[in-house]
Amino acid sequence: MSTRPSLAVVLAHALLLSCLAFSQDKPKTAPLPYDPLELATGPTVVPDTPQKRELVLNLLEHARQNNGMHAPGSPPFAMKVSFNSTGTSHYTGFGEMEEIWMSQSKVRWSARLGDYSQLRIFYEGVAYDDKPRGPIPLRIQMVRQSVFWPVTGRFAPALIRMATANWQGAEVACMLISGGGNDATPTPGRRWEETEYCIDPKSGLLRTYSEAPGIYNVYDYSGKFEFHGRTLARQISIVEDGVTVLQIHLDSLSDAANADPDQFVPTKKMISHGPGDILVGPFRFPQSVAAPPGRSGVIQPVIVHAVLDKKGRVVEAEALQHSDSLLADAALAVVERSNYAKRDQGKPVQREAFINVQFIPPQ
Repeated sequence: MSTRPSLAVVLAHALLLSCLAFSQDKPKTAPLPYDPLELATGPTVVPDTPQKRELVLNLLEHARQNNGMHAPGSPPFAMKVSFNSTGTSHYTGFGEMEEIWMSQSKVRWSARLGDYSQLRIFYEGVAYDDKPRGPIPLRIQMVRQSVFWPVTGRFAPALIRMATANWQGAEVACMLISGGGNDATPTPGRRWEETEYCIDPKSGLLRTYSEAPGIYNVYDYSGKFEFHGRTLARQISIVEDGVTVLQIHLDSLSDAANADPDQFVPTKKMISHGPGDILVGPFRFPQSVAAPPGRSGVIQPVIVHAVLDKKGRVVEAEALQHSDSLLADAALAVVERSNYAKRDQGKPVQREAFINVQFIPPQ
């Protein structure tokens, strides 16, 4: 006589386990802290037809192309940028950046901030620096990302939720982007895992951008630059947890079609330093840890903004939420003692990361 349970018994047992699992209260996640720059706070909708998704994707793509100064086939340009940096970063104060871009394989840019300075030349697909290889300051990477490629990512397979908001007297459409496997429901407000792009639907211009809750890029088009069909903001502010950590000013922008080709050839000294680390990012991922003693009830996230070197080591890091200083300090400590496995098959890269440290209360 067989002792194997019947299919009916197996199904009944599975159903019982399922009911027990759902009957247990799962810990909830704390809501996003209030921030006046968090615009997607009201009702949301999920574009659920090809026509609706096409409208949203077109807005995102228009913003990407408008700001994509490095897009293949774009006209050569020379740009000068100045900025002021504050906060907990290793390098603060007044900074400057200049770039001459001829094509994706022929670029020359320089930057200085505090006692840091660097000249980089892209030659035959490789980056060469005038100083020995080392990490590029977080604030300089933030300036470059904000100016040249604020709208990134593969949106077609992503989950997109949308909210409308008012920004400086005008209606904007705020797109909330996350992985396609997330919950496609129109719950109110933004979620911790979502990136936010708020775009003026009339002009197609990016007004605010937030890679993660707690950090916001604000684009000011007063005195804007018009360049070969693009409209660029003259002022960009980056605000973290209510504090402006970067004020960026586009000083000049001009055609560079007749730039001297010799300035794009690295010197023997630059070549002797070897390839420089390519700036990559931003990218996001979660990291779960046990909550400190006495914490219960809800999962408490703190997002840490960090720079990682090619070996996955943390070069710089700062917390984006400080309402609970104990959790902010604990999140920073977790990230700073972690090593995040290198990607890109060992290529020399420097990654900008947003790590969602989730403090899980005891069950």
